[in-house]
Amino acid sequence: MDVTQDPVQDGVASPATPGTGKSKLETLPKEDLIKFAKKQMMLIQKAKSRCTELEKEIEELKSKPVTEGTDDIIKALTERLDAILLEKAETEQQCLSLKKENIKMKREVEDSVTKVGDAHKEFEQSHINYVKEIENLKNELMAVHSKYSEDKANLQKALEEAMNTQLELSEQLKFQNNSEDNVKKLQEEIEKIRPAFEEQILYLQKQLDATTDEKKETVTQLQNIIEANSQHYQKNINSLQEELLQLKAIHQKEVKELMCQIEASAKEHEAEINKLNELKENLVKQCEASEKNIQEKYECELENLRKATSNANQDNQMCSVLLQENTFVEQAVNEKVKHLEDTLKELESQHSILKDEVTYMNNLKLKLEMDAQHIKDEFFHEREDLEFKINELLLAKEEQGCVIEKLKSELAGLNKQFCCTVEQNNKEVQSLKEQHQKEISELNETFLSDSEKEKLTLMFEIQGLKEQCENLQQEKQEAILNYESLREIMEILQTELGESAGKISQEFESMKQQQASDVHELQQKLRTAFTEKDALLETVNRLQGENEKLLSQQELVPELENTIKNLQEKNGVYLLSLSQRDTMLKELEAKINSLTEEKDDFISKLKNSHEEMDNFHKKCEREERLILELGKKVEQTTQYNSELEQKVNELTGGLEETLKEKDQNDQKLEKLMVQMKVLSEDKEVLSAEVKSLYEENNKLSSEKKQLSRDLEVFLSQKDVILKEHTTELEKKLQLMVEERDNLNKLLENEQVQKLFVKTQLYGFLKEMGSEVSEDSKEKDVVNVLQAVGESLAKINEEKCNLAFQRDEKLLELEKEIKCLQEGSVVQCEELKSLLRDYEQEKVLLRKELEEIQSEKEALQSDLLEMKNANEKTRLENQNLLIQVEEVSQTCSKSEIHNEKEKCFIKEHENLKPLLEQKESELRDMRAELILLKDSLAKSPSVKNDPLSSVKELEEKIENLEKECKEKEEKTNKIKLVAVKAKKELDSSRKETQTVKEELESLRLEKDQLSASMRDLIQGAESYKNLLLEYEKQSEQLDVEKERADNFECHIEDLTRQLRNSTLQCEKINSDNEDLLARIETLQSNAKLLEVQILEVQRAKAMVDKELEAEKLQKEQKIKEHATTVNELEELQVQLQKEKKQLQKTMQELELVKKDAQQTTLMNMEIADYERLMKELNQKLTNKNNKIEDLEQEIKIQKQKQETLQEEITSLQSSVQQYEEKNTKIKQLLVKTKKELADSKQAETDHLILQASLKGELEASQQQVEVYKIQLAEITSEKHKIHEHLKTSAEQHQRTLSAYQQRVTALQEESRAAKAEQATLTSEFESYKVRVHNVLKQQKNKSVSQAETEGAKQEREHLEMLIDQLKMKLQDSQNNLQINVSELQTLQSEHDTLLERHNKMLQETVSKEAELREKLCSIQSENMMMKSEHTQTVSQLTSQNEVLQNSFRDQVRHLQEEHRKTVETLQQQLSKMEAQLFQLKNEPTTRSPVSSQQSLKNLRERRNTDLPLLDMHTVTREEGEGMETTDTESVSSTSTYTQSLEQLLNSPETKLEPPLWHAEFTKEELVQKLSSTTKSADHLNGLLRETEATNAILMEQIKLLKSEIRRLERNQEREKSAANLEYLKNVLLQFIFLKPGSERERLLPVINTMLQLSPEEKGKLAGIAQGEEENASRSSGWASYLHSWSGLR
Repeated sequence: MDVTQDPVQDGVASPATPGTGKSKLETLPKEDLIKFAKKQMMLIQKAKSRCTELEKEIEELKSKPVTEGTDDIIKALTERLDAILLEKAETEQQCLSLKKENIKMKREVEDSVTKVGDAHKEFEQSHINYVKEIENLKNELMAVHSKYSEDKANLQKALEEAMNTQLELSEQLKFQNNSEDNVKKLQEEIEKIRPAFEEQILYLQKQLDATTDEKKETVTQLQNIIEANSQHYQKNINSLQEELLQLKAIHQKEVKELMCQIEASAKEHEAEINKLNELKENLVKQCEASEKNIQEKYECELENLRKATSNANQDNQMCSVLLQENTFVEQAVNEKVKHLEDTLKELESQHSILKDEVTYMNNLKLKLEMDAQHIKDEFFHEREDLEFKINELLLAKEEQGCVIEKLKSELAGLNKQFCCTVEQNNKEVQSLKEQHQKEISELNETFLSDSEKEKLTLMFEIQGLKEQCENLQQEKQEAILNYESLREIMEILQTELGESAGKISQEFESMKQQQASDVHELQQKLRTAFTEKDALLETVNRLQGENEKLLSQQELVPELENTIKNLQEKNGVYLLSLSQRDTMLKELEAKINSLTEEKDDFISKLKNSHEEMDNFHKKCEREERLILELGKKVEQTTQYNSELEQKVNELTGGLEETLKEKDQNDQKLEKLMVQMKVLSEDKEVLSAEVKSLYEENNKLSSEKKQLSRDLEVFLSQKDVILKEHTTELEKKLQLMVEERDNLNKLLENEQVQKLFVKTQLYGFLKEMGSEVSEDSKEKDVVNVLQAVGESLAKINEEKCNLAFQRDEKLLELEKEIKCLQEGSVVQCEELKSLLRDYEQEKVLLRKELEEIQSEKEALQSDLLEMKNANEKTRLENQNLLIQVEEVSQTCSKSEIHNEKEKCFIKEHENLKPLLEQKESELRDMRAELILLKDSLAKSPSVKNDPLSSVKELEEKIENLEKECKEKEEKTNKIKLVAVKAKKELDSSRKETQTVKEELESLRLEKDQLSASMRDLIQGAESYKNLLLEYEKQSEQLDVEKERADNFECHIEDLTRQLRNSTLQCEKINSDNEDLLARIETLQSNAKLLEVQILEVQRAKAMVDKELEAEKLQKEQKIKEHATTVNELEELQVQLQKEKKQLQKTMQELELVKKDAQQTTLMNMEIADYERLMKELNQKLTNKNNKIEDLEQEIKIQKQKQETLQEEITSLQSSVQQYEEKNTKIKQLLVKTKKELADSKQAETDHLILQASLKGELEASQQQVEVYKIQLAEITSEKHKIHEHLKTSAEQHQRTLSAYQQRVTALQEESRAAKAEQATLTSEFESYKVRVHNVLKQQKNKSVSQAETEGAKQEREHLEMLIDQLKMKLQDSQNNLQINVSELQTLQSEHDTLLERHNKMLQETVSKEAELREKLCSIQSENMMMKSEHTQTVSQLTSQNEVLQNSFRDQVRHLQEEHRKTVETLQQQLSKMEAQLFQLKNEPTTRSPVSSQQSLKNLRERRNTDLPLLDMHTVTREEGEGMETTDTESVSSTSTYTQSLEQLLNSPETKLEPPLWHAEFTKEELVQKLSSTTKSADHLNGLLRETEATNAILMEQIKLLKSEIRRLERNQEREKSAANLEYLKNVLLQFIFLKPGSERERLLPVINTMLQLSPEEKGKLAGIAQGEEENASRSSGWASYLHSWSGLR
């Protein structure tokens, strides 16, 4: 029994350990773990003993005979069982709900535990880092502390040096200011010079280009000329040389003849004088003839050498003179020869000169090019020098700025240190004072409050423990109740039969699980209570230690007071020195601020200048374009302005003349009145004309506005029309759907009619006498119709037309039927594929059924084992109940102790507020006493009144002191009680610890039992569910089989129909092709229209996007402006705060100065104080640096978090994609079921498809017609707008011409008015003369007064009229100017509108052309790419297939050859060994030793020659692309073959004895041995060759596999290339991230996207870790292994 129970127990206990208990056990120490293990072993042994006892009882019960009253007992038991089962069902439901809640809580707890663990790890890491930093800082502080003493001495020296350096700095600042001014001037000069230089450079470059071009042209011309001249001169020289040779020959002949004649003449001088004369004359003639010939020949050739020829002629004349004498003949000839030679030399010299000139020109060209390059280099060097100088100046400025910034930072640091030291001194003085006062007051209070605090803490602890004990008691009571109920159930179950024992044991196990979970929870709570208790003990110990520290610190109070006084004195001395430093620092700050401001201004000016330069360049380019456009407009406006100015000047001149001639017009008023009337009439006419002009102007402006509105409306109408088109198309679609349904109905009617007509036709044919077979009826419907047509033509010609119409309809219907038949074929193929899928699913379901049956058997065995375990757990529950009772007793004892402690704590709390009140009263009384004493000392006169009050107060004080003493006694008593309570608490805590440990052990056991029971229950439930699912699936399979049979029958019917329909459809193909061609043309037109619409929409979308982008930019600028304003405000607030702080520090410094004048002691202690201050400052700075580092780390962590979030989002998206794929697959399954159900409606669907095709055709035609109508409308609207524009332009031109005519008419009228004015002036002057004469006469005569008065009145009246007329004239002039200005504006607007219109038209045309070209190019490129792609894919696939086939064949051939060779070798070896065995067994005594030696040699040779190959032990792993089919077939077919080693080393007894026993001689044996050795060597050679060939083939196979894998990777990369954005983001992250774990996380993503090879993966991994592959990978056997084998 024990042997069978042990494994069961282990199986029960095992599931609890990996779950919840594991993490808790790991936290426990080793000793507790050992205790826990021991307890578990004890419990297991107890459980085993209980199980044995229970089994014995069950056997006894079974062995007992059944009594007579068993029926009644069974009835009662069955009733009880029913009640118990109901209760059980209720409890199970409750248990399930509680389980679910428990599982949720556990998950939450586990999540929280993991989060806390991560946080704890991060905290520990940060803590370790901080500890390291603190240690580093401590070391730095020690170093700084040592440096401080040195720095102090150095600072005093530095202050003295600073005064000197300050003067030097002031001089340097002046120098720097001067240098900055110089720099500014230089920069200004540079900026001024730069454009000039740039212009010069451009100009020089242009000149250089021009000169180089000119030089090239001149050089080419000169070369051509030189070549032509050289050729010409060479020809001349050659001809001259030939002629010279001829002349020399002639002259030699002549000289010889002359010599002969001279000799004859010398002998016969006297006799032959006449002959000589004749000879002379002949010679002269000959010379002249020769000279003439020479001159005629070379005049054209020697134009440049005329001077030389003239000299030659003179010489010839001279020769002719000299030739008269015989003596000078020879000289003349020689001179001619010399002259010709000289001419030759001159020609040669000229040729050489020309050559020299050519070389000189080439040299000049080279020199010019060198000069140009030299100028360029010089300019480049000058530019580089200037840039270098500028850079040097900027660097110097930056260095000065750095120096200034350093000085600033030092000043700021000193200021901060000073402020901090001052503030810290004040704070420390105040804090020391306050601490001294507080410590004096607190030391008195601590003695009283320590005990009170301890009591409070103890009270809180006791309350918490009480609450925990109450909870534990409640849980205990619940556990007891559960146990009692279980006990009752157990008593009932024991009386029951063996059949019901299994059911009740299952119920008991569920209850036991609950109990175990309760015990586990109690154990957890006890553990938490123990941890809290330990924490409280630690806090109590800490408080005691602090109390002792405070007592020790009380003794140090007087020493601290002395140190405070010393520090105060030191502080005064420090403040004086700091004030002096402060003044120095302020002066330096002021100077540095001024310098920095100047520097910042300079830098900002530089930046602004650079930016302005860039902006000006851009603006210049824009303005140049605008200037060209405006120039044209300005020319037009200037013309109009000049004409108007002329008119205005003429009118103004006329007005001035009229003002001057006012006085003259008095005489001619009578004439003018008549003329004025005429003028007024003309004026009215003019005003009417002006009004008409006004009206025309208003009309023009209104027309202009209308045009602009029409344009806007036209643009808006385009958008509206597009929207309307879309809505109309949608409506049309709906209409088309309705029409489709109607057409379906019509088709059905027509088919019925068709059948009826066919029957009538066949009957008609029979009547006519034409016999038609049934086969021909089915096959050729068209032939039948033709026969009917012929018969109808004979009867009626009118009916023939109707028949043809019906034929056409039938053809159309047959085309539609063909389309439907094609669709039905496709559907049939789909249905067949679905049937195949269903068959595969059937196979899978069968496999699943087999698996389920095996699982069922396993579950049944598990159930039997669990029944045994349940019986064992009953006994364990009894022990647990006994332990729980013991725990409850200990808890009750601890509760009694807790109640007593609570009473003491309450009393202590009640006394505490009373004590505080009394203490406050004592303080108040003391304060009043002090005040009264002061008042008594001040006022001695008033003594009687306060004496009584003082006595009363003294009495009160005495009473209060008594009360205080009593309270102190009470507190001492309470302390004693508290000490006792503490001791009792310690004892109770120890007891509770022991109880908690026991509870934890019980809980663990309970958890184990509960987990095992849960697993059993879940297994049983899952088994039932599996059975139900199996039954359902079997039913579904039967249903689907029936459906599949039905579908197969239906598909066979459809296939028959399809065969019939295909025969009919072949006839209709020809007509269908024509229709398709028409439809394609219509579709192409429709596509063109759609493309135009899309282009318009794209343009609109682009405009909208640009507007949105501009809006976003505006919003961003506004936000940036707001942020800058806020920052400025914050900076101003900070400045004000800092100013206030400076003022406060100044005031404090002044106060400290006054105090420092009084105190001049303790200089040494102040030094120590300064050290402390500096150390504190350094600590502050270090802490600030740490804070900045931490902030940077936080930012980095945030960035990492963002990257991780992005990765999470990408992963979530991928998960969603996978989920979507899964849902799609599920939907496909559902669809397949629906399609199977809807297959009956296939015929109706065919009809619907026919109708839909018809409807779509008609809809497309209607759409095309609608698009054509819309195009026509748009074109008509365009024409209307063009005509409208033309008419408006013509109207403008007409109005302009009318205005011009009116202006010319007005000019003529003004000229006529001027002429009339001139005549009036002349008449007025004559009238004046007359009036003077009349006045003179009237002076002599007395004129009556009445006449003078009448004249005055008339004069005044005329003056008034003149003024009115002038006003009217001015008004008319103003109106004219306004009209002219309006005319100009209208004309300018008209011109701009025309220009815009033309531009828009040009742009639209150009855009259309560009887009069409782009479309065509893209389409052609796309087609090319597609064709190339398909070609490459086909080529690669074909190559791959060919290679695979070839290599498979090669491998097979090799394997077959290898097999054959191995078999032959084995046969030969077996023969040889048989022969050797025979030789051994022969009784030959002659050479036994030699035979044995030969055998050994043979074996040794075989061992040495053959390689040690064990084919079965050394197995090569397969590669990625290796095909295992061939190798498997070989291994399966071929039996196990021994290796060479095994054959050689195998025992000799196994070999069969030979069949023949022939005796061999020694010689024969030697021959056989030699032959065998030769054959063995030959076989070794063959083996080596085969191994070599095998190695070569293996290398080839590896290469081919690598290529195949590469191709496969390329194909997979093409799949992943669809998601290029994701790949781009991943690569960017990999590039920008630092090497480490973050890069390594991205490696699998990159691998899956790019399908990297193993070498590439290794390289990437090295890059990700920040390592470079310096050494090549280790070569050897590992390199031959595949990458997936796990060794690489």
